[in-house]
Amino acid sequence: MHFLAVSLRKDWARVRRDPFSLLTALGIPLVLAVLMSLVFGREPATPQGRLLIADEDNSIASNRLLEAFHYPPLDQMLHVEKVALDAGRARIDSGDASAFLIVPKGFQQAFLLNRPFRLQLFTNPSQRILPQMIQETLSIAVDAAFYLRRANFAPNLSPPLIELDTAVVHDRRPTLSFAAVFLPSMVFMGLLFIASSMAGDIWKERTQGTLRRVASSPVSMASYLAARVVFVAQVYAIVALVGLVAANRLAGLPVPNLPAAALWMTFAGTVFYLLFLWIAVGAPTQRAASVLANLIIFPLAMLGGCFFPFEWMPAWMVTIGKLTPNGWALSTFKAILEGTAGAAHLASSATSLAALGTLAFLLTLRRIVRVFAV
Repeated sequence: MHFLAVSLRKDWARVRRDPFSLLTALGIPLVLAVLMSLVFGREPATPQGRLLIADEDNSIASNRLLEAFHYPPLDQMLHVEKVALDAGRARIDSGDASAFLIVPKGFQQAFLLNRPFRLQLFTNPSQRILPQMIQETLSIAVDAAFYLRRANFAPNLSPPLIELDTAVVHDRRPTLSFAAVFLPSMVFMGLLFIASSMAGDIWKERTQGTLRRVASSPVSMASYLAARVVFVAQVYAIVALVGLVAANRLAGLPVPNLPAAALWMTFAGTVFYLLFLWIAVGAPTQRAASVLANLIIFPLAMLGGCFFPFEWMPAWMVTIGKLTPNGWALSTFKAILEGTAGAAHLASSATSLAALGTLAFLLTLRRIVRVFAV
């Protein structure tokens, strides 16, 4: 315990002598929050367009009706996805789509026999433009189908028998600004850069002889490394609190559970540090360590949803990205902000990250003891 206190005093003394490093770490979330707020404002953002369809009839007539959504320009703005009835209703209730269309069984038979029929369309209240476009497109398609049938099978026109029943589902999630949607990704990109920068300090400890002195003292190298991890966690805790308060006040990012969000950022950032520390001690030179970290950090940030939110990325890239350490941590962080992170989800994510961090700690310790500190 005495060594931990001495080690922390040493690290914070270095920060006092060179406060620019800590100010840079604190400045990353502040600058991101300010820039996002200035560039994009706090107006509600238009989410990605997605139309869920439960086609229970699965007939030629229903497929022809749904072809209306595959013509430009709507096909460039809307992703059409066929789902089961229960799954579609659950997703539209959670806000995971612009609209949900139900085509009940019997649509084609009603169309051919000129019988009354009803379609159901549920729209997302947090979106405005795309649900209206979907409703108007569907109304036009229904009218066109009716008049086409009348022109082919009956000489006299009567009012359309197919009705479109539209309902706006209850809005369960707050409407976020563009900045609030984008900011969690930017914050986690900042955590990666902070981890890379702080991991590079191990080379300063080596060149200044700190590691050799620890290796020749009664204190174990594991104690030294653990004290360093505690210091990094303290830095991340400060960064997390500053970043979350700034994101909430300046960019309108909802933070319903500030302690949990800050704790998760601290924990995830510390694991990122251990991963980059393992990379740093594995490099032959300080310059090679810097180059290697840069070669890894950019693909990791791109795949892990730190450059662009997962909602904007292709499905195959999202699948890969959520398997990366930062992608996994970012998904849990967003769930915490949305209030959907249950105890089982948090426990699973924390266990996985803890296992990864422990493995990186052990590999780094082995490398320092055998090669790096000699």
